Amino acid sequence: MSANGSRSLDRILRTLRGVMRSRNLPRPDRLVISTRSCSAHAEFTTGPAPDLLSAVLLWCLGLDGVSLAWTHRPGGVLALAATGRTPAGVSLGLACSVPLSGLAAHLADLGPTRVATLAGVFRLAEHDTEPVTYDEVAHLVTASRALPAGLEVAA
Repeated sequence: MSANGSRSLDRILRTLRGVMRSRNLPRPDRLVISTRSCSAHAEFTTGPAPDLLSAVLLWCLGLDGVSLAWTHRPGGVLALAATGRTPAGVSLGLACSVPLSGLAAHLADLGPTRVATLAGVFRLAEHDTEPVTYDEVAHLVTASRALPAGLEVAA
């Protein structure tokens, strides 16, 4: 790695560490850094479904230009992706995939399409990706945490 690449990597790592420490953010399970594009991708993979969604949301609070999208993947999986930029200019992608069975969600077969109803409000067909707001994801997290222990809503 060139000296410039090394300095760039150091700057990105310092930025991410500073953001994590100053805001007491959860540590990602995976982190991929690109010095060429001055970007990082963080993925959250371990923990209860509501906690993984919350981790992405917590990181989003300190970013500029945030966009969020969720996707209903085959096998009853909800994927959440976010992009934004730190105040220092590092582009950051955040992601998690969670089983719908760990959320306030219900799966229904509507003809050839499986549709997930999230928190009794949001409907998302399998294979569909939709933009979503911070508040909508937070609503799903709150509804999921309100479920009695051991209760699975997804069918």
